[in-house]
Amino acid sequence: MTRVAFYGSHPLGTACLEALSEHEGVDVVAVNTYPPGADTWWEGSLCERAEGLGYPVHHLDDDCALEYDVDYLLSVYYPNVVDADVLDHPDDCALNLHQAELPRYRGSNVFTHSIMNARADGYWRHGTTLHVMAPKVDAGDVIARRLVPITETDTARDLYERTCLASRALFRARLPSIADGTVADDATPQSAFSGERYYYAKDSLDGLKEIPAGRLANPDPATAVETYDRIRALDFPPFQPAYTTVGGRRVDLTSGEATPDATPAVPTVDEPRVGAGTGDE
Repeated sequence: MTRVAFYGSHPLGTACLEALSEHEGVDVVAVNTYPPGADTWWEGSLCERAEGLGYPVHHLDDDCALEYDVDYLLSVYYPNVVDADVLDHPDDCALNLHQAELPRYRGSNVFTHSIMNARADGYWRHGTTLHVMAPKVDAGDVIARRLVPITETDTARDLYERTCLASRALFRARLPSIADGTVADDATPQSAFSGERYYYAKDSLDGLKEIPAGRLANPDPATAVETYDRIRALDFPPFQPAYTTVGGRRVDLTSGEATPDATPAVPTVDEPRVGAGTGDE
C-alpha cells in the first residue's frame, strides 16, 4: 500500500483526493489544506471532503508530513512553498500537479501570462505538468504533461477551466504508477526541454490592470490587438478585471467589450509535441 500525504486546495485538489481515495493501492495518511470556513474564491471545501472521507486533516501546516511515514507527498494547488526538509521526507519523492507547461511557465498567474505571451511567441498552447518537487519553485524533473489550446477569444478563466479538465485526466492516467511506486521512474530534467522559459511571481499582475483611456482609443491595429489580449488575459471572475478611468470613474473592461478590428488567425494545436519525457502530450 502506497502512503500519501496530500497537500492541496481548489476543486481540482478535491477531485484528485477523491481519485486517490478510490484507488485500493493508495493510503492517504494525512491531508493538509485550508481550514473550515476559509475565505476562498472557489466553491467547495477540500477540508470538509477530506474529513468526510475520514482522513486526518491539517490546516496549512507545511511541516505536517514529517509526522507520518509516507512514500509520497502530493501537492495540488497548495498555496505555500514547502521547505526542503519536508520535500526530502517521503521515502520516494514529493510530487506536484502544476497548472502550466513546465519548464515554459513556472510560478504564478500562469493563465494570464500564457494568453498575453501567445501572440508574440506564436505559441497558442497552455498545459499541465506532473513533476517532482524541488526546493526551487516548479523546477523539479518533469514526469508527464498534457497540452490544451489557447484560442483567440479565451479569457484567463476559460483557460483555467480547460486546464483543470486536462489536469484531472493527467492525474488519473498517472495514478496507477503512483500506487505502484513507479511514477517518477521516467522523470526528465527540465534542462532536456527546449523553448521559452518564464517565471512569474505572485505580484506579477501589479500595475497591469489599469489601462489608460487613450490606449483604448488608439487607432493603431497592433496596439488594439495587444490591448485586446491584455483585457481577456486579466478577465478571471471573481477577481477585479482590467479597467480604465473615465471622468474620474473606474470602468471595468472584460473580453465582451474588447474586440479588435482585425486579428491574426490562431494556429491549430493538434500537431504532436516533440520533447523528452512527454508521453502524455
